[in-house]
Amino acid sequence: MIRTILVDDEPVILEDLKLMIKDFKNIEVVGAYTDPQEVLQELSILRPDCAFLDIEMSDLNGIELAAKLSEKYPDIEVMFITAYNHYATQAFEVNAIEYILKPVRPERLAKAITKISQKIKYRKSLAHVSLKIRSFGNFEVFVGHKPIRWTRTKPRELLAYLLQNDGKWVDKYKICDDLWRTLKPEKALASLQTAVWAIRKTLSQSGCMAKINYAHDSYQLNLPETEWDLQQFDDAYDIFLRTGLAERGKEAELLYTGEYLNGEDWLWADLIRESYAQKYRNLKQRLY
Repeated sequence: MIRTILVDDEPVILEDLKLMIKDFKNIEVVGAYTDPQEVLQELSILRPDCAFLDIEMSDLNGIELAAKLSEKYPDIEVMFITAYNHYATQAFEVNAIEYILKPVRPERLAKAITKISQKIKYRKSLAHVSLKIRSFGNFEVFVGHKPIRWTRTKPRELLAYLLQNDGKWVDKYKICDDLWRTLKPEKALASLQTAVWAIRKTLSQSGCMAKINYAHDSYQLNLPETEWDLQQFDDAYDIFLRTGLAERGKEAELLYTGEYLNGEDWLWADLIRESYAQKYRNLKQRLY
């Protein structure tokens, strides 16, 4: 059963939507609210799988609410139900799965709920699939044993950039300055949105559970359990420095299969590349 919450500051519309959803046997409304702040206060009790949100609400609008929901529950599926069509770009920036215009037609709602059901079922079926990332030598991402193939270079670069920030939120204007500094601001932002969309699509089609979150004009890469050579190197290297255990030092040595993001002319990676090269030189000196 899919647990869902409904949020709309118009009680009549909220009740109508609640009644429409009751016709679907695979979805349970665990909360219906006119006050977005109340939703946030009760979120840990509700544990929703998806949320149906109005956009134009007082105090906290639906876009802002979606961002806050995603911060607490990165896997939540968000569907916007609104009377306005000019929020579509903002809606899909926060990774909304659907955007439905009011008045809601039953057949449109049915199509959206089917889409949500299929996505949640698919995600659960992939829970066991491992993710592997190689940052030393050639940059590669594997889902299971299959490498992800990229049709364009910028989405691949953006993924590596977000990985380098290791779960931290990165301001979208900083991303544009680092990756699209030669473009005008509006063109750079459009290119960023296109690249984010391409990453989401590519990772989803590959069966990867990684997710790019968006909130407060910033992006964050949220990873499932991952085998990442850079993290493994850091762990082994730090233990070797603290304890002097040679086996951990040799483990770190084996993990360093080449320079960080070798062969990529990404200026934002230069300092990190040199930092790891220095760590490797230090490691070799201590080992031998």
